[in-house]
Amino acid sequence: MGPTQEDVARRANVSRALVSLVLRDAPNVSAQSREKVLRAANELGYRPNAFARSLASKQVHTLGVLINDVTNPYFAAVYSSFATAAEAAGYDLLVAPGVRSAGKEGPLVNTLLEHRVAGLALLSPIMRTDTLREICTASPTVVIGRDVSFVENVDVVTTDERQAAKEVIAHLTDLGHTQIAHITGGANRSAHDREAAYVSTMREHQLQPLAVPGDFTEEGGKRGAAHLLRSKQRPTAVIAANDLCAVGAIGEFSRHGLSVPEEVSVVGYDDSQIAGLAMVQLTSVRQSIEQFGASALSMLIERIADPDIATRANRMPTELVVRTTTAMCQPAGANT
Repeated sequence: MGPTQEDVARRANVSRALVSLVLRDAPNVSAQSREKVLRAANELGYRPNAFARSLASKQVHTLGVLINDVTNPYFAAVYSSFATAAEAAGYDLLVAPGVRSAGKEGPLVNTLLEHRVAGLALLSPIMRTDTLREICTASPTVVIGRDVSFVENVDVVTTDERQAAKEVIAHLTDLGHTQIAHITGGANRSAHDREAAYVSTMREHQLQPLAVPGDFTEEGGKRGAAHLLRSKQRPTAVIAANDLCAVGAIGEFSRHGLSVPEEVSVVGYDDSQIAGLAMVQLTSVRQSIEQFGASALSMLIERIADPDIATRANRMPTELVVRTTTAMCQPAGANT
């Protein structure tokens, strides 16, 4: 196997993204950096593969897609939405399946870039912001499901988290709930935005927020519910970070003899296929997933045509789908 772009980056002591920019003949690279990378490539005998050389002579109609978690039905729905829009626009997709690992996302995206994709769609990436900035410099990029509108030259399609929190908490307070807890989605940016919207909305209602750690998995919901069961004052309603998390919480409550919704109401997020199952019937926040794909693809195509256009963020409205996991509050006494 011959030398790779990673080898060239190490020899030149520069980032992999910069090597990709130089080898793609991107205009926004200094002459000094370009010379350093080309010298290293020449010393190593690096040559682009035949596939890359064939792409260099014509317009590229392949987009790279990074999926945060292929086991989560939400991401399957978002990807399907984007793929449908891409097919209608005449684009092929090259997919890198993430494994909920921030450290692995960068190398996966670099692999996509090595295939000379025209642009990138990142579905709820959890990578560090500085890594994301580097990637967005290397290729036109749209991010779906994570609000990174503060990063220059990257477009965003995401949910209006503030609106979602307002709808959920209004629904629960209308049912008489005042002790409303939140099981978070972890330490990533998307989870942080969702938690921040919950906290601020609770304070607007003059209610005390209670956020406990979890993640976007069923196991995360179980851990969060276990934490709440140990609380001095058990909440009468719980907002989970997503539907998988909500299902895990319901299972943990049931295991401890707590009935849903009679003793604790539970709300999920995503309105995934799981939420509508007959045995679940989960009250959940429905996102505009069907519009995510079309909006993201449109933004990405425009940025491919003009990489210098201003950063844009499309925050989609949500809808609360009420099912049988929420009910009128039956105040619970303090745990003993």
